[in-house]
Amino acid sequence: MPIHHLYVHVPFCPRICPYCCFCVTPVTRRGMGRFLSNLLFEYRGIANDLQPRTVYFGGGTPTALPTRMLDELLRGMVPSGENAPEEVTVECNPATLSPTKALALRRGGANRLSIGAQSFDPAVLATLGRTHSVRVIDQALGTARMAGFDRINLDLMFGVPGQTLASWEATLAAVLERKIPHLSCYALTFEEDTEFFRRKACGRLSQDPAMEKKMFEMAGMMLGRAGYRNYETSNHALPGHESVHNLAYWRGEDYYGIGPGAVGTVRGVRHRNGPLCDDDSWSEIEREELTPQVMAAERMALGLRTAEGVGETGFRRRFGFLPAERWQKEIQQLRDAGLLTESAEAGGAGRMWRLTDRGRLLADEAAVFFMNEY
Repeated sequence: MPIHHLYVHVPFCPRICPYCCFCVTPVTRRGMGRFLSNLLFEYRGIANDLQPRTVYFGGGTPTALPTRMLDELLRGMVPSGENAPEEVTVECNPATLSPTKALALRRGGANRLSIGAQSFDPAVLATLGRTHSVRVIDQALGTARMAGFDRINLDLMFGVPGQTLASWEATLAAVLERKIPHLSCYALTFEEDTEFFRRKACGRLSQDPAMEKKMFEMAGMMLGRAGYRNYETSNHALPGHESVHNLAYWRGEDYYGIGPGAVGTVRGVRHRNGPLCDDDSWSEIEREELTPQVMAAERMALGLRTAEGVGETGFRRRFGFLPAERWQKEIQQLRDAGLLTESAEAGGAGRMWRLTDRGRLLADEAAVFFMNEY
């Protein structure tokens, strides 16, 4: 069976944010042309095994590439006509989305944009090291819509040092006013090898878990009242605007990942690429054969992050056993703690497991119950 999902990593960024731990490099380095040639070469090596339903261009900032390279990139990887994917997403920094680039993306088959807004509070943007302003976010939204994009995501960040509940509420109100159909709301994390991690380690930055909890709950309340469905722990969408590509991740579907730092899982094997080298090349640095037990554990850990949860029937069809047969004690512990709920599947064929509202606040902690042996 062919693989239906493709992730493409473009590492270039106008500026490296102090909280970023992804595989990125400044746009000031030379070699974009060599990078693109190497990326298209890697793609051709898997193209015969692909019938893409979704393609996701992430980074980094794909729109940091010049327009002619964006043209070449999408022409080389996005089928057209009757073979066109259902969803083609491109991530962008608000400051890098020009009208010319937006039209090139649409011409190349992109039909969804994910814009890294992060906040509508200038003070929060400054803390995060972002160079764009609220005005630039609005310009990017106008540019996207003028080019024909009606499927738009905004990335937003909460739990930022110095960010108040009132600031977060104002940002949520701003996106509701602008009628953005999809929102990804992430708590700031202090990842190793980032500037923020070093500042926290020496006491210059701190976290406030109680405030993060209030902000998480505020997002669910405000967006829920406005008709958004919290279909995954960090993601909210108006009906019909859910990310098909990201749902494939959470459902444990196979996908190829290409580009420096990219990860993909294909037929039980996880592939991981290394970083961009000085000659603008990269190579696979890890290939891990996943056991059925690990894949089943990941299915539970990721599936429970979604509103749809994990159903016994599909799980048993895929893995040959029921979740309660493997994790009876863990499931009971989560239920006793008020983090997990059980209901009948549609049609009454089996049980359906979902996190409770409290469980969604502690989704990462709940995942450990299934992954702790691996």
